[in-house]
Amino acid sequence: MVRGMRKVLKDFRKNKESYLLRAGLFQLVFTTIGAYMLPLIFKMLVIHSRVPAINIDYVNSFLTNPLLLVALLVHLFLLAFLTYLELSMLVGVICHKELKGQFLWSSLKEKSKKFLKTISGKHFFAFLSYLALLVPFLRFLVAASFLENLYIPSFMIWVSQAPDFVKLTVCAFYLVFSYLNLRFIYTIPLAVKNESQHFGWCMKESLSLTRGKKIFRAFGIVFIGLAILLGMGLLSGMVVVFASLIDGGARSFWGTALFLTVIWLIFFAGRLLFKLFSMSYLVKTIENDDCVTNSQNGHSMLALAGLCLLVFGLGFAYNALKATGKQAHDVTVVGHRGMSPKGVENSIESLEAAARAGADYSELDIVLSKDGQFIVSHDDNLKRLTGKDITISNSKAKEVIGLKTKQGSHNSQIASFDDYVAKAKQLGIKLLVELKTTGNEPANYAQLFVNKMKSLKIDKSSLVMSSDLQAAEKVKKIAPDMAVGHTISFQVGDSLSPKMDFYAIEDFSYNEYLAHKVHQNGKKIFVWTVNSKDDIERYLKTSADGVITDYTSSVRKVQKDLTSDVSYLDYFLQIMNLSWIENL
Repeated sequence: MVRGMRKVLKDFRKNKESYLLRAGLFQLVFTTIGAYMLPLIFKMLVIHSRVPAINIDYVNSFLTNPLLLVALLVHLFLLAFLTYLELSMLVGVICHKELKGQFLWSSLKEKSKKFLKTISGKHFFAFLSYLALLVPFLRFLVAASFLENLYIPSFMIWVSQAPDFVKLTVCAFYLVFSYLNLRFIYTIPLAVKNESQHFGWCMKESLSLTRGKKIFRAFGIVFIGLAILLGMGLLSGMVVVFASLIDGGARSFWGTALFLTVIWLIFFAGRLLFKLFSMSYLVKTIENDDCVTNSQNGHSMLALAGLCLLVFGLGFAYNALKATGKQAHDVTVVGHRGMSPKGVENSIESLEAAARAGADYSELDIVLSKDGQFIVSHDDNLKRLTGKDITISNSKAKEVIGLKTKQGSHNSQIASFDDYVAKAKQLGIKLLVELKTTGNEPANYAQLFVNKMKSLKIDKSSLVMSSDLQAAEKVKKIAPDMAVGHTISFQVGDSLSPKMDFYAIEDFSYNEYLAHKVHQNGKKIFVWTVNSKDDIERYLKTSADGVITDYTSSVRKVQKDLTSDVSYLDYFLQIMNLSWIENL
């Protein structure tokens, strides 16, 4: 193992310009694809899903939803494919040092075909099993942006609050998966170097290479990772100290932007070196170095310098936007269907959780029953939550109110609009009522709703919205003093109904220009559904008037962190999700 690591370092010293230039370019390109294209594809596939969020709280719901299951598999497959391509190119860099970049790029098409051939037939299941083993560790191996839409915000909190046997189970799970990943660690290098072999053969060969005492050779990857992590920690610490001395405690805009850029570059370089050293170590372990000898290129240093400037420029532009001078403001926080991670969506328990978490509003969906009563539910068909194929619009209220519901580990029952409003008044929380039309509504639907709002004496500060623009406009016409908005799933351009008081737009379509136009017309704009820490922080710094979220507590915490003056050390711990260290 030590001998292998020495060979890796010796080889890197001889070819560092070539390695860093090509590997850095590949990482920049593949990270960009992962950061923007994969989340874009994933969001487009699930934008009309009925599941509130893709996270641990809805694992049963999204695994039983065909659309979401396909979207998840496509997302993971593309992630694996891009990872395979990047590692293939790294092997090409290591084994063909003198080849021109054009040759490596031209081989992308060929490698893509060979990848599909490698996992064809029954070997596709071998590939899926390997991917399943890798998923728990993907965040440590690739850019976090690859997994942006698979963010699991409450998982670690859930584990920390779970019983001891659950904690032990989670630890055992990671130990087992760590061991299996070590056993299969040579799979991808073998697949790249033996392109005529199927994926199943590569997995078997990896097991052979790590059998018995041979497995200790694979621990070289662990030592490489620890060494690089230590180096990243030391460099980050130096940057924190230097920034604190130069910029003081005020954290100016330009100082923060530069600080974020340098930290981003450290992690970009750390990830690059880890993948480069790891692949080099594995390749040299599989075979005696059969790679082509180095052919020095006098232009390598110049090209490398150009790449560094490009990476720095892109990093600074991105982080300057992230460190925008706009201060986090006290946006309106709306609990999406109450606070569904703490109770079944649209249930009384979910409403109570939203109130406890400090939501300004609790959003709820209502559907009109056959006999003209409003029922609190997102879906007209109740099968998703009740398991029964019952449609509200074709049923009487007494047939659906009280039906048992289940979502994740939570149980509840279908509530009437009247009961929900009564509980909201008792809790002192305002409501954002979303009208879910089914096509079975009577001609006087808008009048029925307005009459119900008046009879329940709902506070005028409460809001009403609907994705059915015609219904929303009718409500506004009948009740001009009622704040009515349009729910928008996909928006291109800035053309919006001038009759609405506000707009609730899916975060996929939000932009500052649109927000500016909305405010110019004296309206408000809300963004849904904002769940990840990065998204929460971003929207708290935009011109959005409110965020609709499943995680009210997280929004309140980030709000508090952003509005308080924090040192560079505190800021670093926040962006690295290490704030818990301060409580030790």
